[in-house]
Parts: sequence; C-alpha cells; structure tokens
Amino acid sequence: MRRSIDTLLVCGLLVLPAVPAAAQSPPNAAMTAPDQVAWQLFIQANTRAGGSNSTFETWASDTDLFQPNPQFPAAATPPSLRPPILPQVAREGVQQSGGLLPALPPGAAQGQMEETRHNRATFDFIVQNNLYKLSGVKAAFGKTLSFPVDSIEVKGNWVPVSDIPQFTNNKATAAQAPQLYHVNSAAGVQYALVSMHVISKQVPNWTWATFEHRFNPGRCDIIGCRDGFGAQTAFVPSNRTAGQGYPDCVKTPALAAMLSSADIDPVYNNYCLKGSQVDFVDNVGLDIRVGNSVTEDGFVATSSCITCHGRAAFKADGTPASQAGFLSFGPNGPVAPLGPLLPEWYWKFSSQPPIFEGKPGLTRTATAADFVWSIPFCAYDDTQSPVQPTPCAGK
Repeated sequence: MRRSIDTLLVCGLLVLPAVPAAAQSPPNAAMTAPDQVAWQLFIQANTRAGGSNSTFETWASDTDLFQPNPQFPAAATPPSLRPPILPQVAREGVQQSGGLLPALPPGAAQGQMEETRHNRATFDFIVQNNLYKLSGVKAAFGKTLSFPVDSIEVKGNWVPVSDIPQFTNNKATAAQAPQLYHVNSAAGVQYALVSMHVISKQVPNWTWATFEHRFNPGRCDIIGCRDGFGAQTAFVPSNRTAGQGYPDCVKTPALAAMLSSADIDPVYNNYCLKGSQVDFVDNVGLDIRVGNSVTEDGFVATSSCITCHGRAAFKADGTPASQAGFLSFGPNGPVAPLGPLLPEWYWKFSSQPPIFEGKPGLTRTATAADFVWSIPFCAYDDTQSPVQPTPCAGK
C-alpha cells in the first residue's frame, strides 16, 4: 500500500486580468507559480459585480443550469443553497449497500449550506452538449468530454450569520459578520461565506484551489495550510488538537498589492489559501492531499480534489457510475480516494487488461465527465413524465 503524506503539488491559472508588476506571472504559471495563480482566480471570481455582489454570484448555479430551459443569469442572483452533498451521497451509498449509517460529520449539524456556480464557458459547454438533462448524458456515453480552457467553477460554503459565533468559537459575533465575511441573503436568511473551492480548466486535469476564512477553527487541521505566494508564513502545520483555530494568514506584499489594486471588497483580505493541486501524486509517488475543513468536513485526512473529481463519471443509463464510490464510510468515518485514477473505475476486464479500447476482454462501464460531478449528479430526468427536477436544486 502506498504511503500518503500531506505534501501538496500545486498549480494554477495564467490567463487572467493584469496584475501589478510585483506579482506578474512567470511563463507557464499554471505549473511554476500555482499559488499565485490560485489567488488570481480567487480575485477574478470575487471582483465586485454591483452592490455587495461578487462576480461568481453572476454565474449560473446548478439550479439555473440543470432544468428544462437553462438560463445564464443576466445579473447577480442570491445564493442557491443546498445541504452539503458529499456526506449525503456517501450515506446513500452505504444505505444502498446495507451498511450501518454512522452519525453525520460534525459540520452537518452547524447549518452549513453550499452552492456550485459555473462561469459562462462552463455553462455553454454543458448546454450545447445537452449534459444538463439525463437523455443528453445517456447520449454522451462513450464520448470524450473536454471543457474549454476558459471554464471556471466555484463551490461556496455558507453558514447563517446567526451561527457565526458558535461556528468560530466566539472569534466573531453576528454583528461583526458583515465587516469580516462576504455576506448575502437567501430565502430571507443572511449567510456568511466561510470557504470556497475554485477550479479552472487551464490545464487538462483542471487546477484546484481551496480557500477558507481565517476564523475557521479547523482551517489547517490534519494536513496543514500551504501558500507559497500569498502568505508570509508559507506553511502552517496542524495543531495537535483539532478545532483550536490558527493565526491570521498575513498577506505578502505581492498579494497585498494584487488585492489593493483589484475592485474587490476588503472583507476578502480575511480569506486564506488552504492549498492547491494539479496532480495525483508528488514527484516521489506519494499521494497528494488537499481538503477543506468545511467542504470536506470529516474526511480531510483522505481528501484529494483531483482524485475525487476524477471519479466523476456516468453509466450507459446516464446515472452516476459511482454513487458513493468516491466517498465511503469506514470504521473511523468517511474515507475518500487518494492517488491516481484506476482503470477499473471506467472499464470491466474479463481477462488480462488489454492495452487499447476495443481489444477482447475490455468493456466500457463508465464515461468520464471531465472531472465535473455536477453532470452525473445534477442532470434532471427528462425521460420520465412528469419530468423529474434536478436533485441539486437550491433554495
């Protein structure tokens, strides 16, 4: 069995708005300046978009996209929130297999909600290929899907402002939340943004970066925090005791210059890069781990963004190829896959695995959704009457 350590290999994005001279990207920044590029993506997603809204809030939510008449928003829209999907899917898989259901991870009881947003390039690709509905996903079985290079997605995790004191172990009051967090309202409730994943198709297997608010009590727990560009302390080791909080990620002059020159709400200075990822293993073959203390609450120790999303695939009937195979419950809680993708996730072998598709003994069992779980999870069922709504609908 391959040993795993919490070493991160990082990568990012180059083609973004101009940045100050002190932070200009070197050539091939997606491979040579990954943390800097992660911050460029973060700034791009959170640039002001009128009123108190950020740019990502003008992008299409899963609710906007996975419906009979997908519409890209004409302006910013409120958060389209749903309960965190990862713990729920894992529990469904365990239940289907007859396993015993353990208690939900701690964060599930703290009112956390999430949403996924797709920029215009991502939205258009899914719509143009009919991947927003089950019949289109079925028709895509056996095809190679590859999003355009300007595709970006974000996943935001939100906590009700009224719960911020409890969530932060009283480091912030509800009254202070608007001065410390990006805040927006959904269904009459004010929510504070506590974490954000940002992914980009600037490299074939996407770039992966995750950010957390500095007051998140478990921000660097288990695997530590790494930011070689934006934090004056590039590596923060995890505390021996979980949930105790960490010092502020004081910004480097280069990142401070980027943030000050951007049209972005100053509250975003309170967010920290937890880590970035662009590969499955490091240069000595050890699994790379990246996990957000909110998004991956309960299974940070075995989290790999790229491996988890690499399992995003669908069967010939358009349904997810691995309803819970990417996240299962072991004796100590949820477990996510680490390391490279395995051929048996997509193929069935009746004999010695052949080298090429089409040779005897090799049968396709799943088609990769190009790392985008929203396709197999959220496509609405247009094959039944009445049409079934997307399971990913927010409030």
